[in-house]
Amino acid sequence: MMNWKAAGLAMAVVGTAPLAARGAVDAQRCATCTPDSPRRIHLGPALGLHVGTPQKASAALGLLVGEEWREDNHDHARNIALYAEPGLSAGRASIAYVDHGYGSFGSGFAIAGTVMRTWKDPWTAAENMTYAGGEVVLWPIVFVGPRVGVFRSISGTPTSKKWFVSLDIGIGL
Repeated sequence: MMNWKAAGLAMAVVGTAPLAARGAVDAQRCATCTPDSPRRIHLGPALGLHVGTPQKASAALGLLVGEEWREDNHDHARNIALYAEPGLSAGRASIAYVDHGYGSFGSGFAIAGTVMRTWKDPWTAAENMTYAGGEVVLWPIVFVGPRVGVFRSISGTPTSKKWFVSLDIGIGL
């Protein structure tokens, strides 16, 4: 004769075992997952050192403000930087959109709108001129990489060379 209570208990254990096993598997699978996070605002310095045209050598100092969050196991950030960059032969003032820059081993990019004033024999540009233009900064690794810009003269002594391309390498913005 069959013990119905024992058979019912065995069926309950066998029936719930897959649910318990699924919970254990999910817990093991997401052991390294980081949960989504709310957006948080951050504020910090925008710093950089550059060597190239037309400034020869320069140092950037400014402010970086943005938001960062984690979603679908990926870091996300939106940043705006505002900085001034005095140099040996020119000075710049820029506002830039900075993509990530943190958490990817210092890799990322920035797109900037820049106004530049030249002085003291700059490389590839006319002296005592004001230029406006756009720049792209690339950081393949550890915030080190090239910066390329295209500029047009907006004031100063009229010259036949109204446009020029700037190129430098640096660390940071």
